[in-house]
Amino acid sequence: MHFIELFRYDFIRYALVSGLLLGPTCALLGVFVNLRGMAFFSDALAHSALTGVALGFMIDAWTGWKIDPTIYVLIFSCLLALGMGWLSQRTPLSRDTITAFTFTGSVALGVILISLLGKHRMLEGLLFGSIYANGPADIVHQAILAAAVLVFFLTQLRPLTLATLDPELARSRGIRPALLHYAFSLLVAATVAVGLKMLGALLLSALIVMPAAAARIASSSFRNLILVALLLGIAAPPVGIAASATLNLPTGPCIVLVHVAALAVCQLIHLIRPLRSLTT
Repeated sequence: MHFIELFRYDFIRYALVSGLLLGPTCALLGVFVNLRGMAFFSDALAHSALTGVALGFMIDAWTGWKIDPTIYVLIFSCLLALGMGWLSQRTPLSRDTITAFTFTGSVALGVILISLLGKHRMLEGLLFGSIYANGPADIVHQAILAAAVLVFFLTQLRPLTLATLDPELARSRGIRPALLHYAFSLLVAATVAVGLKMLGALLLSALIVMPAAAARIASSSFRNLILVALLLGIAAPPVGIAASATLNLPTGPCIVLVHVAALAVCQLIHLIRPLRSLTT
């Protein structure tokens, strides 16, 4: 299929809009996910979303409600993020330990609930997602999320940066690092809930972590780190979608592999620079 012909189809256009909304949103969050050592946290939330979906189906079966599963995933992910934050503040356990047992426990519960519901086929969609399943309602949800993330960073970038790099100094200036951590965790949880349909639980965290990781290698300043991460977040989804539709390959993995390629290129440039300086 010729590249220009792709835009004739509604599902391709919706997929592109979805990628252009979620790509930079995830990349921007990923900058601070990486700086705060929360990569495993975002991955745990993505996998734990299985339980949110399963609970939603059970509630609908009991009550007769027909509510968008995204709502259930959003509520469950936010409660889980708050619970993990509370445990990290109130117990001597490390964040990694809390994330690990929350992750495994939630996934186990989700798989059991899905098995009780007899919806085993649903697992594939939850694990791998389908960006082509996006419709107008999903685009609206993603646009609201992108706007919320943008407003948060426009208003809280300096306090969040200071609280991330030096919590004690942040406290001395009247900033509340714990409150910012909860707010940021909720944004990550909301992003996971809204973006689950796009890439699924197995691949979604890559959209958050990898652009910022590549940008961190390639950038020499914090400002450039944010700009490069955003550029990668914007560029990768359209390239992955085009490659997927043209070559008839799975879309989510194509998008992730574009990020892998970007990370590899950034690492290569990082390795070549010192060699060039030695030969000049």
